[in-house]
Amino acid sequence: MSVPTLDASLDALVAVLLADPDVKSVSDLAGKTIAIDDRHSELTISRIRTAVAAAGATEAQVSKAQATAIGRLVNKEVPAAVVGLVSASAADSFPEIARFKTFQIPLASRSSPAKP
Repeated sequence: MSVPTLDASLDALVAVLLADPDVKSVSDLAGKTIAIDDRHSELTISRIRTAVAAAGATEAQVSKAQATAIGRLVNKEVPAAVVGLVSASAADSFPEIARFKTFQIPLASRSSPAKP
């Protein structure tokens, strides 16, 4: 019996991204900064950056800071924020939040497009 690795468990996760309402697709975030909480490891951030690029936001920067990702989004410091790293089923039941657009970005190695 094999034990799942960290990479394998990340493959099963989905990054939930909240964005300003003028962001119509993940590709609109190309070249922009996406906030993430500083509790995430560099490996996780790298996997999110790769998934965001595969979803169309090439050269997007995933940036952590002392302020929370959602706080940076609400204060208009960034156009988008990773607000969760959850299972696909949890991502599907993530609530819509007024005044923001929600995107689901799978961390799997397959090149699936982000779900609106």
